[in-house]
Amino acid sequence: MTARSTAFAAVLATLLAFSAGVASAQAPEPAAGAKTAAAAPAPAPQPSADLPPADEHAPPLVETAAPATKDPKIQHLVTEDSQVRIEETRVRGVTTHIVVHSKIPGMGSYEIQPRDPSVSPDADKTAGMRLFSFGFGH
Repeated sequence: MTARSTAFAAVLATLLAFSAGVASAQAPEPAAGAKTAAAAPAPAPQPSADLPPADEHAPPLVETAAPATKDPKIQHLVTEDSQVRIEETRVRGVTTHIVVHSKIPGMGSYEIQPRDPSVSPDADKTAGMRLFSFGFGH
Protein backbone atom coordinates (compact mmCIF):
# COMPACT_ATOMS: atom_id res chain seq x y z
CA MET A 1 0.00 0.00 0.00
CA THR A 2 1.14 3.50 -0.68
CA ALA A 3 1.27 6.19 1.97
CA ARG A 4 -1.71 7.90 0.39
CA SER A 5 -3.91 4.79 0.44
CA THR A 6 -2.78 4.02 4.00
CA ALA A 7 -3.82 7.51 5.10
CA PHE A 8 -7.14 7.13 3.31
CA ALA A 9 -7.75 3.77 5.00
CA ALA A 10 -6.97 5.31 8.41
CA VAL A 11 -9.40 8.18 7.81
CA LEU A 12 -12.06 5.76 6.59
CA ALA A 13 -11.61 3.54 9.66
CA THR A 14 -11.87 6.59 11.95
CA LEU A 15 -15.08 7.74 10.24
CA LEU A 16 -16.62 4.27 10.47
CA ALA A 17 -15.72 3.99 14.16
CA PHE A 18 -17.15 7.45 14.79
CA SER A 19 -20.39 6.70 12.96
CA ALA A 20 -20.78 3.41 14.88
CA GLY A 21 -20.28 5.30 18.15
CA VAL A 22 -22.85 7.92 17.16
CA ALA A 23 -25.35 5.26 16.11
CA SER A 24 -24.97 3.40 19.40
CA ALA A 25 -25.30 6.65 21.34
CA GLN A 26 -28.52 7.50 19.50
CA ALA A 27 -30.16 4.08 19.90
CA PRO A 28 -29.12 2.53 23.21
CA GLU A 29 -29.46 -1.21 23.47
CA PRO A 30 -32.00 -2.52 26.01
CA ALA A 31 -30.60 -3.91 29.23
CA ALA A 32 -30.26 -7.68 29.57
CA GLY A 33 -33.55 -9.25 30.63
CA ALA A 34 -35.57 -6.09 29.94
CA LYS A 35 -38.82 -6.53 28.10
CA THR A 36 -39.25 -4.52 24.92
CA ALA A 37 -42.69 -2.99 24.73
CA ALA A 38 -44.26 -1.93 21.48
CA ALA A 39 -44.23 1.82 21.09
CA ALA A 40 -47.67 3.12 21.98
CA PRO A 41 -48.93 6.01 19.87
CA ALA A 42 -48.66 9.37 21.58
CA PRO A 43 -51.98 10.74 22.79
CA ALA A 44 -53.43 13.63 20.81
CA PRO A 45 -52.83 17.00 22.49
CA GLN A 46 -55.87 18.34 24.29
CA PRO A 47 -56.89 21.95 23.63
CA SER A 48 -56.17 24.25 26.52
CA ALA A 49 -59.11 25.70 28.38
CA ASP A 50 -57.50 29.17 28.18
CA LEU A 51 -57.51 29.30 24.36
CA PRO A 52 -60.61 30.04 22.28
CA PRO A 53 -61.63 27.36 19.77
CA ALA A 54 -59.77 27.53 16.44
CA ASP A 55 -61.69 28.95 13.49
CA GLU A 56 -61.33 26.84 10.36
CA HIS A 57 -61.49 29.88 8.08
CA ALA A 58 -59.05 32.03 10.03
CA PRO A 59 -55.57 32.64 8.61
CA PRO A 60 -52.78 30.56 10.16
CA LEU A 61 -51.24 31.88 13.36
CA VAL A 62 -47.72 31.60 12.00
CA GLU A 63 -47.14 33.41 8.75
CA THR A 64 -44.23 32.53 6.54
CA ALA A 65 -42.55 35.70 5.43
CA ALA A 66 -41.45 36.11 1.86
CA PRO A 67 -37.68 36.39 1.54
CA ALA A 68 -36.71 40.02 1.96
CA THR A 69 -35.29 41.52 -1.21
CA LYS A 70 -32.08 43.31 -0.48
CA ASP A 71 -30.33 45.83 -2.59
CA PRO A 72 -27.40 44.32 -4.47
CA LYS A 73 -24.00 44.64 -2.85
CA ILE A 74 -22.07 47.27 -4.80
CA GLN A 75 -18.32 47.64 -4.35
CA HIS A 76 -16.14 50.46 -5.67
CA LEU A 77 -12.52 49.32 -5.69
CA VAL A 78 -9.56 51.58 -6.45
CA THR A 79 -6.09 50.27 -7.23
CA GLU A 80 -3.33 52.79 -7.73
CA ASP A 81 0.38 52.83 -8.44
CA SER A 82 2.82 55.43 -9.75
CA GLN A 83 1.54 55.33 -13.35
CA VAL A 84 -2.16 54.36 -13.31
CA ARG A 85 -5.29 54.50 -11.19
CA ILE A 86 -7.79 51.67 -11.80
CA GLU A 87 -11.40 52.11 -10.67
CA GLU A 88 -13.50 48.95 -10.63
CA THR A 89 -17.21 48.59 -9.86
CA ARG A 90 -18.61 45.22 -8.77
CA VAL A 91 -22.29 44.38 -8.34
CA ARG A 92 -23.00 41.18 -6.38
CA GLY A 93 -19.33 40.24 -6.77
CA VAL A 94 -19.34 40.53 -10.58
CA THR A 95 -17.18 43.20 -12.21
CA THR A 96 -19.38 45.51 -14.26
CA HIS A 97 -17.17 48.53 -14.95
CA ILE A 98 -13.40 49.12 -15.14
CA VAL A 99 -11.82 52.50 -15.86
CA VAL A 100 -8.06 53.03 -16.15
CA HIS A 101 -6.78 56.58 -15.58
CA SER A 102 -3.21 57.17 -16.68
CA LYS A 103 -0.98 59.46 -14.60
CA ILE A 104 1.42 59.93 -17.50
CA PRO A 105 1.01 63.42 -19.04
CA GLY A 106 -0.68 63.28 -22.44
CA MET A 107 -2.16 59.81 -21.92
CA GLY A 108 -5.91 59.62 -21.58
CA SER A 109 -8.04 57.27 -19.58
CA TYR A 110 -9.88 54.31 -21.04
CA GLU A 111 -12.48 51.75 -20.05
CA ILE A 112 -12.02 47.99 -20.18
CA GLN A 113 -15.12 45.98 -21.11
CA PRO A 114 -15.46 43.19 -18.50
CA ARG A 115 -16.80 39.76 -19.43
CA ASP A 116 -20.60 39.45 -19.30
CA PRO A 117 -21.40 36.42 -17.08
CA SER A 118 -24.70 35.81 -18.91
CA VAL A 119 -22.90 35.21 -22.22
CA SER A 120 -20.71 32.20 -22.91
CA PRO A 121 -17.00 33.07 -23.09
CA ASP A 122 -16.79 31.86 -26.69
CA ALA A 123 -19.60 34.18 -27.80
CA ASP A 124 -18.46 37.22 -25.78
CA LYS A 125 -16.12 38.86 -28.30
CA THR A 126 -15.97 42.25 -26.54
CA ALA A 127 -14.63 40.97 -23.21
CA GLY A 128 -11.29 42.55 -22.39
CA MET A 129 -11.54 45.17 -25.15
CA ARG A 130 -10.40 48.72 -24.40
CA LEU A 131 -12.92 51.49 -25.03
CA PHE A 132 -11.46 54.94 -25.56
CA SER A 133 -13.39 58.16 -25.11
CA PHE A 134 -12.01 61.16 -26.99
CA GLY A 135 -14.38 63.74 -25.55
CA PHE A 136 -16.59 64.18 -28.62
CA GLY A 137 -20.19 64.99 -27.76
CA HIS A 138 -19.51 65.88 -24.11
